[in-house]
Amino acid sequence: MRGNLLGIFFSILSGVLIFLIVVAYGRSDRIAPEFRFSATDTIYNSETEDNDLKVGINAYDAKDGDLTGRIVVEKVVLNREKETAVVYYAVADYSGNVTKQSRVFPADIEDIDKNANPSEFIEEEEELFPAMSAPLIPEEGAGETQQAGDENSASQEASGNQG
Repeated sequence: MRGNLLGIFFSILSGVLIFLIVVAYGRSDRIAPEFRFSATDTIYNSETEDNDLKVGINAYDAKDGDLTGRIVVEKVVLNREKETAVVYYAVADYSGNVTKQSRVFPADIEDIDKNANPSEFIEEEEELFPAMSAPLIPEEGAGETQQAGDENSASQEASGNQG
């Protein structure tokens, strides 16, 4: 009899907990913030800073309101052929929902080449990873040659230690 009462109690408790979890999930903020862009005459050059790139962009969330101060510039990708800079932005609301968007600015490539530190900029993706387009299949016999070389260097080290 006592076992049946404990079973009923835990069944009711489980039902109440499931109900509370469903209610809490239903009330949680799952809507990501949104960006709003306005026109700007910014030209990307060697002196452009993140704050300059944030001019003319706002972020809003239905629950948290204005999130403009939480906008970050993730990266800048230069396109030398088109003389543009693609700026990638991100913003997160207080519930952890994230939105990412990009914006294209005209770029002064000559000024960037002349005055900027090249390590600060990302070139086009294709130029960054040229080896990714090459096949990853090793050449025949490459593994055998490496193993033989390792064995030879190991035997040379052993004989050098003996002398």
